[in-house]
Amino acid sequence: TSALPRVMSTNLCADLLLLAVAAPEQIVSLSAASRDPALSPVAAKAAAYPTNDGGVEDLLYRRPDVALVYRGWSGGRFRHLLAGQDIEILPVPYPTDWQDALATARAVAARIGRGEQGGALADAAEARMRDLADGLPLLRALYLRPGGGSAGTGTYVDDVLTRLGLRNLASESGHSVWGAFPLERILLEPPDVFVLGYFEQPQPLSASTYARHPLLRRLLASTPRVRVPSRLWGCGGLELVGAAEAIAAQLRALRSEGSP
Repeated sequence: TSALPRVMSTNLCADLLLLAVAAPEQIVSLSAASRDPALSPVAAKAAAYPTNDGGVEDLLYRRPDVALVYRGWSGGRFRHLLAGQDIEILPVPYPTDWQDALATARAVAARIGRGEQGGALADAAEARMRDLADGLPLLRALYLRPGGGSAGTGTYVDDVLTRLGLRNLASESGHSVWGAFPLERILLEPPDVFVLGYFEQPQPLSASTYARHPLLRRLLASTPRVRVPSRLWGCGGLELVGAAEAIAAQLRALRSEGSP
């Protein structure tokens, strides 16, 4: 059998995928963000590998066979600099739903010679996600970030909420993809439950306008809410199943406490 390709990842989302599907000896380097415990759920594991800043110079220095990058990273200037260097640039797509996450994991694993392992990992994650909605309350939910950001149709957040049997108010209100949800609408038509993302992290004032609003603070204090583990939420990869399990557990706890 031929040797497995040497692979490096240049951003946190690619790091998570690479660490999940690659053989340890394949990993040449991970992005610097992989070691930041505030951002990365794999910081301890990532400490075993050299880091990079995600630039062309890093690729030329490390010389992997395959580099996992953001989609759109390999523009004309980068292609020119890397021409003839025998480094395959593999853009990792940003998922729009859970099936995207599964497909990407399988495809990347296959490309780096780990198709069987990646397929098994995706199958196990899919099985974990499948029955999470059983017994959960049917609630009107609103995903909210401190700055007012929410997620409508065409996002993995909407997909996960729907898989948990929740009605996503952003989608039902006609919102698509990512964007702010009107504060007035939240106050006039509050959800049954808030799904809060990134509220536990320090935020600049410009990114926490909703979280600091007195009327919303009062509403949040009186409305059932669950918190998404932010480090399992931002990339939309296989780790989404861990976020979904955490949301489901909190919803069950709310029901046992007598909340709607």
